[in-house]
Amino acid sequence: MGAIEWIAGSAAPAWCRRLGPMLAASVILALAPARANPLTEVPGTRPPAAEAEAPPARDEAAERAEAGAVNPSANAIIRSLAPFADGNPGRPAAPVAVSPGDGGPSLRVDPARSVDLTVFFAYDSARLTPEARVQLEPLGQALQSRDLAAHGFLIAGHTDAAGGLGYNRRLSLARARAVKAHLAEAYGIDPRRLRLHGWGPSRPKDPAQPFARINRRVEVSLIAPARSGALRFVLPAAAEGCEAGGLDDPRHHLPLDLDDFGAAPTPLPCTE
Repeated sequence: MGAIEWIAGSAAPAWCRRLGPMLAASVILALAPARANPLTEVPGTRPPAAEAEAPPARDEAAERAEAGAVNPSANAIIRSLAPFADGNPGRPAAPVAVSPGDGGPSLRVDPARSVDLTVFFAYDSARLTPEARVQLEPLGQALQSRDLAAHGFLIAGHTDAAGGLGYNRRLSLARARAVKAHLAEAYGIDPRRLRLHGWGPSRPKDPAQPFARINRRVEVSLIAPARSGALRFVLPAAAEGCEAGGLDDPRHHLPLDLDDFGAAPTPLPCTE
């Protein structure tokens, strides 16, 4: 009779009979192949799904290029974001519905009123670098301007396709949040004007090259007000500024029915 059989036999003392099945179970577990604990990932190797969440490999050459990137000037950003800022409304673009990642209500953005900016973050981090603070200066100045002061904007982060999808989406949202915090702190922008979203790699600027550096960016888009029937162009009660001195704005005399998101006409610049 083997040791385990003897201990489990009826002639053994009661404590031995209780111990026998426990020893047998220990032997079976010891011989069984090791399996990872889903709560602790034991043993230490990551499952494939977790490996897909790992950050992309560091590209120091691309980081140096991003750190030296120059963004559009404040005036150029204003022209890109303000409704009819260039004085030529053309055909309004259809607003795009977005469910932002900041947990707030859904909104609509005007895809024709957006601008892409390069913002240099520390590797695998949402921490703004000193270079990023310089790169965000034109945006802060633009959002302070009279042309944009009455409008809200979606700050959205984008990444390239390197690394896991979920990882990149979380990182892009965290970076958008860092940009918002900086704009509020450094330029006094009302945080209620800024909503956040993290697109990750899902909306590349160059779809043909999903791993290209150009896809890593911060996109700022004009938010449209909540839909409430037809949006009409609101004309001012009286001319102001340069127009009061004799310059005429033809937009005041034409019947307009354009989706300008409730904005008044941007004043035409003074000319000699």
